[in-house]
Amino acid sequence: MLLGDDEVRNSEGWFLVAADHPELGRLYWRYSDESSVNAPDYYGITDNARLASWVLPEWKTSDVFAEDYSDLSSSIARYFMRELFNSERFGSDYLESFDWDTERLHIELSGELAVLQRRSGQCNEDFVTWVKSATWFDTPVSAESTIQRLKNRATHRIFG
Repeated sequence: MLLGDDEVRNSEGWFLVAADHPELGRLYWRYSDESSVNAPDYYGITDNARLASWVLPEWKTSDVFAEDYSDLSSSIARYFMRELFNSERFGSDYLESFDWDTERLHIELSGELAVLQRRSGQCNEDFVTWVKSATWFDTPVSAESTIQRLKNRATHRIFG
């Protein structure tokens, strides 16, 4: 079931996946299924709860399904970090390459990951390490996040 452009969504029973960064505050998982427009799905991190993806609390133990294009199904949520840092996924905000001359792994961030990394004051490697090792937890969707979850909100991504 996809929501209409101006439909307000009931947040009861839905959660956001969040972690608290020491400099940036609360960060959330952000996903968008772009298959309807023949584009790669979007995986990202945001500090804006209104842009965060919703998930049902049973996602870790059973199969739950998305109700809207930016919801997390259990299968998407379980593999979120792997896909977020998959440098071979088309459209990824994360790119890694190995420099054979220096024998070092080089990490390049773009999009929202780059914006958050710059604001954090951490180098790319430290920011990625923090995101991967952070304690991510489920937190209820607040009423503020439900004011108007517009169907086209994914088109308003912030790019650095």
